[in-house]
Amino acid sequence: MASPIQVQPGTALDLREAQSVRVRIFDTTAMIVHRRDDVEHERRRRTGLADLRSMELLDVLMDLPARVAVPRSSLSPAVLRVLHQAPAGVVRIDNESVTRLVSPAVTPVLAVVYASRWRDGLERASEFASYVPRMFVVPDMPPNAPEALAEASFYGVGVAVGPRSAPTTELEPEPLSDWQPTTAWWWFCEQVYRFTTDHG
Repeated sequence: MASPIQVQPGTALDLREAQSVRVRIFDTTAMIVHRRDDVEHERRRRTGLADLRSMELLDVLMDLPARVAVPRSSLSPAVLRVLHQAPAGVVRIDNESVTRLVSPAVTPVLAVVYASRWRDGLERASEFASYVPRMFVVPDMPPNAPEALAEASFYGVGVAVGPRSAPTTELEPEPLSDWQPTTAWWWFCEQVYRFTTDHG
């Protein structure tokens, strides 16, 4: 599904070759624009591996390099216990080493919230602040448009106004500053991936 949101060329946010999916998360509904790793997606399909939901497992996986054999002797018994319980296709374990096979199958690049009221849109879009650039779409600008846009800009939230099918971007979403992947971010990726596989 293509995203109706257009971001100006030359901005830090690049939506080329991205898809979008409707996601219900954090008690709100949003369109998550994302890129899919087709190689990882097909590998998961072949092994019957769906989305990963265990934060404990994801936390352990974050500390393992992808497709690099790590000596078993360097891992604690607690870590090995978690890895032994992982679904097929997540890791390869032999007598000497452990190799992480899995990686995020989708990378979210933008969260878009649709709202009827400005304040509702700003608050709901802000739920995604730790994970992905975000913006909201409302039918009209509020009467205090300059102040409202200044507040959204302060929080780095983009704004688009108009019909859902063709809104006009009034304020570009800002990229996340000093972003680093975290266990929570990988969990968020898995949540988005679950919705993409639920919808084909």
